[in-house]
Amino acid sequence: MARTSSWSLFRLAAEIGIFLAVSVGGAAAASDYRTAVPASLRSLISEADYTAALNRLNAAAPALSEQRRAEIAASPCAKSIGNLVIRSADPTVRRALQMALDGMRDPPPSAQTSNPWKEPKSVDELVDRLAAYAVDWCVALPKISGNSDDGLKYIGPMYWFSYRNIAGKHFVQGIDPASPPKPLPGNLNFFKDFSMETGAFMDTPEYAGNVKQWIDDPRIEIADYQKKRVDQYRSWNDFFAREITVDTAARTIPSRPATMPLDQYPERDYLIVSPTDCIMNPVVQALDGKSGGPRRYIENPLQLDTVLDIKNIPISVDRLLGSAPAEIKQKFSGGTGLSCILMPNTYHHFHAPVNGKVVHAEVVNGPTFGYEDWANLMPSNHNPAQPGTDFSEFEVYQRGVVVIQVTYRGADRKPLTGYVASIPVGLDTIGSVVLDPGIKVGADVKRGYTRIGNFLYGGSLNLLLFSKGLATGSVQTRLGNQIGIINVGSTPP
Repeated sequence: MARTSSWSLFRLAAEIGIFLAVSVGGAAAASDYRTAVPASLRSLISEADYTAALNRLNAAAPALSEQRRAEIAASPCAKSIGNLVIRSADPTVRRALQMALDGMRDPPPSAQTSNPWKEPKSVDELVDRLAAYAVDWCVALPKISGNSDDGLKYIGPMYWFSYRNIAGKHFVQGIDPASPPKPLPGNLNFFKDFSMETGAFMDTPEYAGNVKQWIDDPRIEIADYQKKRVDQYRSWNDFFAREITVDTAARTIPSRPATMPLDQYPERDYLIVSPTDCIMNPVVQALDGKSGGPRRYIENPLQLDTVLDIKNIPISVDRLLGSAPAEIKQKFSGGTGLSCILMPNTYHHFHAPVNGKVVHAEVVNGPTFGYEDWANLMPSNHNPAQPGTDFSEFEVYQRGVVVIQVTYRGADRKPLTGYVASIPVGLDTIGSVVLDPGIKVGADVKRGYTRIGNFLYGGSLNLLLFSKGLATGSVQTRLGNQIGIINVGSTPP
């Protein structure tokens, strides 16, 4: 059953004029536990917890409207939102917020939208807007219909906070923009804390309200998964990270047959397959390192220290590969790359793109918010991570790093060795990157079958890097392989 956030309920009440006092002292209905906290959330937010959060806000943020204080106290994310409001009184935090506000930029015309974070006229207005937005976002249940969904409803607008705005980027990553990389006072990192609380809420049955409409949508292809009924999913995250049906005896995934199975075509050990259901683009680089220089898809070599994409922003393969040994990193100097963007409705586990042996595996902790190039990462033409996207920022994002050593036969039938790096990146909201327990150094993996890991709710990206001479930076498909999806939910004009 769909549920409405507490903030939406308050707005509705205000609009129809029933926002009434409930005591002789004139306390607004917003302050009453049963008015403020929807019945669907009372198993998570006790009256004692609500009262404690409200009292904290009353004492530390009296300038905030009573309505807003009640909304925050009634939220499953009350601790992080309340902390933001209270800490915003600190002079250093206020300066950071003012710098972020001063740095707000208009989206490009192609985005066909405005920047909502540019509208506030003061720090107090910005904090109030952030608080109201987070209250709604915390309990928003993603919806789907036909070929569209609102899985990015709150994630997308939040990107404009840091769009070409270094101060905004620093703030959402918990850094003082006046003196980076110094953290904000009290280690204030609102978006990280908010993600933790939202993630915990997404693990509860209260957040599973719209799972049925996703399961009922034909685009989800629920028949491909192990759990096919709504009552089998205990939460939104359980559904989002749903597991596909596999044939463990044959070591295949029936609904995702790998191109030219190795057991049927043993001589074709040179094939690379998609790691998951995604939209794929080459990672395009400038070939001469100069602004305005030549660019092309094929033979777009990576460099260990500075590889430039077509926006001329350096991407460091050395940093991107985390703590992989230097001799392994060096293999990727002069190599190529592909980006693989996952959509909210798709399968969110990622598998081995090649046959081989794992020689490095780790999860690198880092921020999941603050990306500056949303206009290119998710453009209006529906080609995510299109050429021109800045991949340099993912050097510090939360990500996995799994390097697979590939042994294959060359034209002279002699064995050759190459390397493929699978780098899953977590973006926004929870953005979690989880590696399977079996993905360790020495593990053998089978292309299109061995599961490397999964994402939880948020933006999801898988970068594939190929060592020098191993592969071109372009997608090569075969007759009968999927190359697109028809928009089933819209009628062509």
